[in-house]
Amino acid sequence: MTHEVNREKNIMLKVQDVAARLNCSTATVYQLIESQQLPHYRCPGIRVSEEQLAEFLAARQSAEKPRQQASKPPRQRLKHIRL
Repeated sequence: MTHEVNREKNIMLKVQDVAARLNCSTATVYQLIESQQLPHYRCPGIRVSEEQLAEFLAARQSAEKPRQQASKPPRQRLKHIRL
């Protein structure tokens, strides 16, 4: 059973696979790689391990939590515009 878990973490994903999992374009994945936000390997192409993707997502979620808690100020009503 432990061999199966270890084998799953060693799966290397292509950029297209990472884009599908993140529900974004391959260009976005390349930008994340270029800006060094998404760890990766350069073997016969760019590969991201399952573990690297999980770490990236965990870091992203922890970074977004404080931003979601901050309340936005109420919008100013534009009285001069009428619909």
